[in-house]
Amino acid sequence: MDDTTSAEDGSTVPPAPPRWGRLQRVLPAYPLRSGFAVAIGVLLAIALAATIAGISTVLMSIFLGGFLALGLDPAVRALERRGVRRPVGVAIVAVGFLVLVAAILVIVVPATVRQLAAVIANAPETIESVQESDWYLSLEQNLGVDLSAVIADSVHSLTTLSSVLTISGGVLKAGFGVIGAVSSFVMVSVLTLYFVASLQSIKTTAARLVPDYRRERFSRLLDEVTSSVGGVVAGGVTLSAINAAVVLVLQLVVGSPAPALLAIVAFFITLVPMIGSLVFLVIGGIATLFVSPTAALVFVLAYFVYIQVEAYIVTPRVMGRAAAVPSVLVIIGAMIGATLLGLLGALVAIPITASILIIIRQVWIPRQDRETSAPAD
Repeated sequence: MDDTTSAEDGSTVPPAPPRWGRLQRVLPAYPLRSGFAVAIGVLLAIALAATIAGISTVLMSIFLGGFLALGLDPAVRALERRGVRRPVGVAIVAVGFLVLVAAILVIVVPATVRQLAAVIANAPETIESVQESDWYLSLEQNLGVDLSAVIADSVHSLTTLSSVLTISGGVLKAGFGVIGAVSSFVMVSVLTLYFVASLQSIKTTAARLVPDYRRERFSRLLDEVTSSVGGVVAGGVTLSAINAAVVLVLQLVVGSPAPALLAIVAFFITLVPMIGSLVFLVIGGIATLFVSPTAALVFVLAYFVYIQVEAYIVTPRVMGRAAAVPSVLVIIGAMIGATLLGLLGALVAIPITASILIIIRQVWIPRQDRETSAPAD
């Protein structure tokens, strides 16, 4: 018997599929087995996420060591261009890196700790002298607020028993944090030296994982990406070191009690391109305000002039063509990286953006250019 029905225009209409047939198309053939498979997959995904979260510190150290190694690789390549063999060049760069690390540990860190301790010890006298200055009294009068009372209440709240206990717990955690930071610093230094020494073998091994007919192009693209990333990292560190030196000189000129501390803060903040210098302009101005309003004004004006010199003269000479990244992508990448991984994310955002742009220019755009006709329907 034919189950088809006739429409008003005489055409035949196939019968509607049974309800159970539609469910069979949606439901898996073996629901129990499929449910167990999905449950096991979810548990494995959760276990993998927990494992990654547990070793996140180690992964960050490996990631940072790799980026520092790429930043040292341009120095090795420069020595190779001057006729030095790569093993000798790696040894020279490694010795220079160890000397720099030793200088930071022996000279910079103790000086910073001493200046930080002096700032904390002289904080009451500094606050009192600020409160007795003319500009502070004028500001207090114009605002109509007793700022001294507000500061006194804040200090009193910090000296209560609960606050002391909270701070003590924080200090204990900070102690463990310092120990962890020292161990991470040593691990990153060791990994950096290892990656510098074995960078060529790592790239060769990575190329072996690609099919033979794509290996040459992949190796060429990998060399270009690593060279660009290395140039960006080395250039960024150089610019931050110059920025920190300028801050150190300016702080010594205005009579700051902690010039080395502010220089180190400037070094790490200005590692973030474009945004970092403007952020430290505000931080350095506020910190110098405790010296005197005149000193703060001098520092802000002089540092603002240096920012312009850095943008139009220093950066093009240091970076060259290593970072051909549009400014808007620099800002967007730094914001996304800072949101995801904090300061480290903001630092590595620009090299990653440069690498993505290289891949787009060398792989995606040529592939699109070869599509000269519309696909057949």
